[in-house]
Amino acid sequence: MSTQNTSTRSQLYWNTLIRIPSQIISFVISILVTRILEPKDFGVMGIVMMLIGYSNLITNFGFNEAIIQKRINDKKVLNSIFTFDLVVSSFFALLFFMLAGYIADFFKTPECKEVIRVMSLVFIISSFTGMPATLLKRDMNFKYISLFDFISSCLMNFITLFLALKGFGYWALAYGQLIPLIIMTVSLCIKTGWIPIFYYSHASLKEIFHFGKWNFMKTQLGFVTQHLDKFIVGRWLGPTSLGFYDKAISVAEMPYNSLIININSVMFSSFSRTNENKHQLQQQFRKSLTLLSFINLPIYFGLIVIAPYFVLVLLGNKWSPMIIPFQIILVSMLIRSFGGLTASLNVGVGKYKDHTILFFIALVAFMITGFLFLSFGIEGIAASYFVFSLIQIYLWMGLSLKNIDLSWKDVLSAVYPGAAASIVMFCVAKLLTQFIFIDYSFINMISVIGISASVYCLYVLLDNSKLTKDLKNIIWEDIKSKTSIVLAQK
Repeated sequence: MSTQNTSTRSQLYWNTLIRIPSQIISFVISILVTRILEPKDFGVMGIVMMLIGYSNLITNFGFNEAIIQKRINDKKVLNSIFTFDLVVSSFFALLFFMLAGYIADFFKTPECKEVIRVMSLVFIISSFTGMPATLLKRDMNFKYISLFDFISSCLMNFITLFLALKGFGYWALAYGQLIPLIIMTVSLCIKTGWIPIFYYSHASLKEIFHFGKWNFMKTQLGFVTQHLDKFIVGRWLGPTSLGFYDKAISVAEMPYNSLIININSVMFSSFSRTNENKHQLQQQFRKSLTLLSFINLPIYFGLIVIAPYFVLVLLGNKWSPMIIPFQIILVSMLIRSFGGLTASLNVGVGKYKDHTILFFIALVAFMITGFLFLSFGIEGIAASYFVFSLIQIYLWMGLSLKNIDLSWKDVLSAVYPGAAASIVMFCVAKLLTQFIFIDYSFINMISVIGISASVYCLYVLLDNSKLTKDLKNIIWEDIKSKTSIVLAQK
């Protein structure tokens, strides 16, 4: 067993398992906040974050990924990147502050004006957050990133809940994001010893400009992809419809953001380190596909079945219009969850240009179908998101397979164990909801989840296929290893 594989697995554990408690807390509190606030409150904040969320993309011009991919340690280059980021961020903060009134008028939502002005601070704060977080990722130090994210997530949820209970409305959502971001930024700078220095040398950035240029374009396309549907809903269907749609998206993304995206983040660093070893890349990619199939497929198959229970029981009847789009989006997220891994591989091996071009093609299809399906309301927009997801994964996966000389048959064989177990679980859950636990109650929902999860776990335990056995053996060996270390320390 190579040191590289062991290190990668260790970082995967840190970057995924430690986040589970925070995601459970986030899930519970988000349910409480959703019951307190109105759909329109989430619609207002959805419009604001559709704009302010751009700060995470515009503040580095794609250079932060270059630091990881090329393992840059030159202080002049790092300071030049920070200074460039800060100047651009300050410009956009001022721009959005000045245009807040016009933006509110465009969306016919006057409540957005003051929120946009306050949240424009995120641009500047994020420019100070990016560098220390990138340095930790470059050094494969996901332990501390996970700890900081855990603390930040808890703060965000408790602040939001407290303010929602105090009647702050959409301002609870705004301050709940802004305050933890400030605290996390200061903490990251202290931990890494990163002291912002205002220095710029254009020559220092020349060698990574080509990487940054295409990666910047990819992130811009990513932003458009993430918010195009919300833009269409907010502008033509109104803030209340956007509240339903935005809540469906945010809940559907929870498993992806809590587990899958963190696996992809670690794998990007790992792929970047071994980008010249094709055999090792093949092994890592296949194992990652298998791991994702065992994690994301049962979660999303399960959520698709219990979606009506989830919405009506936990969120309340006022959220019932989100059920159908929620189910469509869940299917889309199931597909897109594999797209993040292909992105990590394609960019990690340096094929950022080809990856970005394919992204653009998928985005064009998204734009076309979005407007074509607009007459069907938020269900139609959700359907366009599904079409986009299919096209994107087909194009990105095709490029990944070409990069490391694998076939679609290899993908299917890697995904099959988790898919088979998940399909069996899905069929059992569907039968339970149709014939036994028919009423939408909390007890019935828990019963369906419990029985379905038991069926899935039993199938996996009894499965003797090679990939499943290998994965179980690796996890078991790691558990024994960690346990022996803890006992030895005691």
